[in-house]
Amino acid sequence: MKIGKLSGDMLERMVLSTIQFLRSDVLVHAGLGEDCAVIDFGDEVCLVTSDPITGAAEGVGELAVHVACNDLAANGGTPVGVQIVLLMPEHTREEEIHQIMEDIQMTAASLEVEVLGGHTEITSRVADPVVSVTAIGRAPKGRYVTSKGAKPGDDIVITKGVGIEATAILARDYGHLLPFAVTDEEILTFTKQLSVVREGLLAAEYGVHAMHDITEGGLLGAVREICQAAKVGAEIREADVAIPQLTKGICEHFKLDPLGLLSSGSMLIVTPGGQELVDRLGKIHIPAFVVGTITAGDHPVVIRKTGARQAITEHVEDELWKFFDRIEGMVE
Repeated sequence: MKIGKLSGDMLERMVLSTIQFLRSDVLVHAGLGEDCAVIDFGDEVCLVTSDPITGAAEGVGELAVHVACNDLAANGGTPVGVQIVLLMPEHTREEEIHQIMEDIQMTAASLEVEVLGGHTEITSRVADPVVSVTAIGRAPKGRYVTSKGAKPGDDIVITKGVGIEATAILARDYGHLLPFAVTDEEILTFTKQLSVVREGLLAAEYGVHAMHDITEGGLLGAVREICQAAKVGAEIREADVAIPQLTKGICEHFKLDPLGLLSSGSMLIVTPGGQELVDRLGKIHIPAFVVGTITAGDHPVVIRKTGARQAITEHVEDELWKFFDRIEGMVE
């Protein structure tokens, strides 16, 4: 099987179809396009999500906390705590575990999130560190957001720009392959943007219809998952999508599509009032852009800068995984 997330069809067939017992106090169950479970706790709801980090060589602790807490924010939840599972290879040194935990603690503290515990193990079953985080959050019962609420006519808004996480990974781990130099300061500007908690909470208070943090599969994958969850279509205007200059340079050199690139740090928001939301986000210094519209179709369509219309009808394999496949092939 290919590396990366299972396609929607495979997920339905092999995973979701096995879940039969459902509790009445679980308001949002496991489902396609839904990253958080939502549990009824009276006046509030508890949100729970889990995510691993497997594609980065450095900064895995920071990435792991942000990615999990971003899922909570995409559902309108305030992160409260994280539990950490570290699976480390046999050659691991003590200082490596300590550094990962230092990064986790510092990132969690910056979000006012407590490290609640977890599990740490040295195992021969992994060749590189695997960090998995379960994050727990809370939200008012009437204000949580899911991926299913998108409606035809809604605007599609994204924050910051695409490719944020992948740009940091590629510049930090593979910068030596680029024809131009990338400074540590440039990389830091991307890692500082990895959280979407602020925009998620503002958007939830504003009253948006749906949200999804843009992770594996990039903007194309996130829009497709929103469409699958809400049974709608979408049109994305490539010309309106913000692509950072460094991301453009990396994508041009490695021949990657920035719209399909791992983009933690960017939130996809669906709302009937796109420009008003953009203006509100601007007031707290978060750049945002209206990049498309929800339609009555059954899949997203990208209007490319050439005028061509590209229908996204299949699972979107992340461009970062394609890059890793090429690199491994060159090494072999």
